[in-house]
Amino acid sequence: MAEITEAGRRRPLSGWPMIIFWAAMILCALHACLRMVGAGDTWVAMACGRHFINHGVDTVEPFSANSHKAGPTEKEIDAWPEPWRTVAQKFDIETVRYWHPTGWVNQNWLTHVVFYWLTHLSPFADAETFDKPIEEQHFTYNTLVYWKYALYIITVIVVYYTGRVLGVNPALSAVFACFALFVGRTFFDIRPAGFSNLFVAVLLFIFILTTYKNILYIWLIVPVIVLWCNLHGGYVYAFVVLIPFIGLHFLCSFSKKWFVSIGIKGVCHTIAASATAFVAMIIFNPFHLTNLTHTFIVSVSEDAKLWKSVNEWHPAFEWKNPVGVEQPFLIMYILAWLVLAVWVVTLFLRPKPVGKQARRNKSEIKGDYEWPRIDIALIFIAALTVYMAIGSRRFIPIAAIAACPIMALFINQSYCMVSAVINYKKNGKLSLTVVPEILRKTVIRYAFVTITIIVIFLGLWWGYWYKTIYLNPWPDSPDLSSVFMRMSASYAKPFTTCEFIRDNKLSGKVFNYWTEGGFIAYGQIPDPNTGKTPLQLFMDGRAQAAYNTKAYKRWMYIMSGGAPASSAMRAGRKAMTNSDYTAIGKWLDATFKKEDVWVVLMPIAQFNSRLVKGLEKHPDWRPVFMNNGQKMFADITSGQGKALYGGMFTGGTKFPDEYSRLLTTSYTLLRTKDEQKLRQGLARLIKAMEINPSQMIVIELFGAARRHREFGPTVAAFLKKYFEDFETNKDKYAAKDGYRNRLIAAMLAGNYLDSVNSKDSEAADRYKNKVKKYSEEQKNLQKTSRW
Repeated sequence: MAEITEAGRRRPLSGWPMIIFWAAMILCALHACLRMVGAGDTWVAMACGRHFINHGVDTVEPFSANSHKAGPTEKEIDAWPEPWRTVAQKFDIETVRYWHPTGWVNQNWLTHVVFYWLTHLSPFADAETFDKPIEEQHFTYNTLVYWKYALYIITVIVVYYTGRVLGVNPALSAVFACFALFVGRTFFDIRPAGFSNLFVAVLLFIFILTTYKNILYIWLIVPVIVLWCNLHGGYVYAFVVLIPFIGLHFLCSFSKKWFVSIGIKGVCHTIAASATAFVAMIIFNPFHLTNLTHTFIVSVSEDAKLWKSVNEWHPAFEWKNPVGVEQPFLIMYILAWLVLAVWVVTLFLRPKPVGKQARRNKSEIKGDYEWPRIDIALIFIAALTVYMAIGSRRFIPIAAIAACPIMALFINQSYCMVSAVINYKKNGKLSLTVVPEILRKTVIRYAFVTITIIVIFLGLWWGYWYKTIYLNPWPDSPDLSSVFMRMSASYAKPFTTCEFIRDNKLSGKVFNYWTEGGFIAYGQIPDPNTGKTPLQLFMDGRAQAAYNTKAYKRWMYIMSGGAPASSAMRAGRKAMTNSDYTAIGKWLDATFKKEDVWVVLMPIAQFNSRLVKGLEKHPDWRPVFMNNGQKMFADITSGQGKALYGGMFTGGTKFPDEYSRLLTTSYTLLRTKDEQKLRQGLARLIKAMEINPSQMIVIELFGAARRHREFGPTVAAFLKKYFEDFETNKDKYAAKDGYRNRLIAAMLAGNYLDSVNSKDSEAADRYKNKVKKYSEEQKNLQKTSRW
């Protein structure tokens, strides 16, 4: 049934024409979910969710040797600030540990449980089970993609109805609901923060229901905050905005003529609901008081600055920041100021009674249009949220969710005020201008057709790119190519490396890259009794939730190359020399032995780091596993390291696939001085290339030819054969997953053949032209495989 305006007319584009706007909102919600954003926290969530489901929620950390220890102890309590120490000492230690536990404080524990349940235990679970080789499994993890779709479809609906309750035209409310998701889409990833985006929308909707419908709606914040505080630490936002909501409504209750207010009774209900929510948040959270104090420690303590040094905490308008795209937020920010300015100007257009007698008698202006009152609390909360986003870009999504309904309201009210004033000047009545029925229907008809065409076009356009990017053959991985793997860049995670860890039963302590830590924990089989993983991490992405700043600084110092690297930098050297890397290797060896680290695992992005190059220079640290994405070094003076290294050639070491076995063993063989082993190494490298052509193998072939000139003809002949095969079967390869590896290998091979055929200009030109063509294809492939 069509909605009716104050003048008794149907609202423009309400009723059945809203079908197209509902389609637009669903379409924009789906489009907002399709942005590719890395999933480092997703894999931490998997590991944690498994632990909580199997062992319950506690502060005993199971994955790392350097994390917080469960507590507090009496010694730790003695170091607490005076007020806390005094209160704590009035209770026995077990009571303190129950109400204020310390150690591993995982504020996202319920989201982690949801993620693990969805992918592993639900009726539609589609995750890896670790009970057979990865190459024989058909997992996708797409259930998390469906979770993301559902989350933001609900979010856009809540934002839409927020505008509707405010009195915004249905079409305008839908447009700004879509705009809110467009602004935040580059920050929407598959992580616990997604729940906070939804709950911010829900919280503001409750505020508006309370203000414009019934003050008793405010009690809905109690269950919302209880659920929110177990899903994500962003629940603190609720208490932050409740303060101005209460204070401003209290002040505005003394001047209801100009301002919107819930009145003193509403303020009392809000205070009571807030207090109840606060107590419930403490009682119904497994970390109780710590869930609150932990948030403030990591937000405002002296260590907070270090944790906030990561890119997502940087300002919104830091243009070179790789996290998210800030231009849509800038557009919204500028538009918000323009809309606000117009709205403020139109507020002052309000007609006043003419003549002294009319003003003395306070005569009412005739007409059915009621001049809008100012909702100071709502405007302040939106402005505060935008201010938060300007300071830290991670808040851009909630800034858009908070601001867009208010912008729609300002536009709606500005239009109505101008319309009413025009009618007042013509007819002496403050009513909305009545548009002739024929003109109104004509405008609505053309507007509906135009919007329909836009929605259909965007649906087809985005559908085309969805198919191209998420359903067509995936160039970046030959086997991990589900929608989730592409969307979250999880195809680069160490799946087969973790199979190597499991099959060889590695235990002890590993030095790992911190963003890979969550996956390494998830990829192991934990102890069934304790949940502790055999190979303990040095560091992972849980940051302050599991580590203190001392552990993080220690990790960064080791990654930087330690004391030798610092000395080289102080000496003014712009690049490390071989002697520097040798010194770094010695320092790392001593440091890792002191730290009880016997294995180091680094992703491909760190292969040229000081740490990796330093280890390559030390004779006691040898690669025991390599593939296209990971390299693992082991201390061969340790028991496990010696067994792994020796077992590579005797069969004692188990590899997840033939490719990684050939690549790893060839790397070692090609760095010996034994002629027979050198030839074996080259043969294995060529065989690995035949199994899975890759950039890494081609570079290894270059190195072998450079170090051993007698291998030059063999390498050139093999690369020529590969190049010709690629050229002949190019279309067939392009139709399969993993094509990019083949293409880059062909480019490198072509460059090599161009250089070795320098005396044959015709052959050299042919290779050069082909490489140029492949380079252009690679650039185009990059554009058509990213969103």
